[in-house]
Amino acid sequence: MKLLVISDIHGLATYAEEMIAREQPDEVVFLGDGLRYIKESAGRFGNVHFHFVQGNCDFGGEPEEQCLRMGGQTVFFTHGHHYNVKWEKELAYVTLRAKAAEVGADIVLFGHTHQPDLVYRDGRIIMNPGAVMARQYGVMTWEGDTVKPQLKKL
Repeated sequence: MKLLVISDIHGLATYAEEMIAREQPDEVVFLGDGLRYIKESAGRFGNVHFHFVQGNCDFGGEPEEQCLRMGGQTVFFTHGHHYNVKWEKELAYVTLRAKAAEVGADIVLFGHTHQPDLVYRDGRIIMNPGAVMARQYGVMTWEGDTVKPQLKKL
């Protein structure tokens, strides 16, 4: 199974569409900021399942955080603006890990900073795919119970 992780489109849906076409994912997680654009694009990819959270620049319609089961693991995802991710990176990881523990997540995905990052903390994968507007994205590929996270750029 292949998951495309994208965030922060800010009007540049064509980049998101290029990422989807290039990676051919089974599912896409959108981490906010550009919700209306990605929803318009989603209709062009009928065979791909989309999951959305709204960011600080989006208005209504989607939750601010969600959990999903993928490849036998629990994935928690949020835009990140309620976790101070833009200002205090290490503190943000503490709060994100606490939330992950609370919901039983193995993987944490967040955006907001426009800076790609991939770390392993407390046995969890924490990924920020960067910003679509900067042509950055993440991919997670499962083979059995093993997940391989990657940060990529168009």
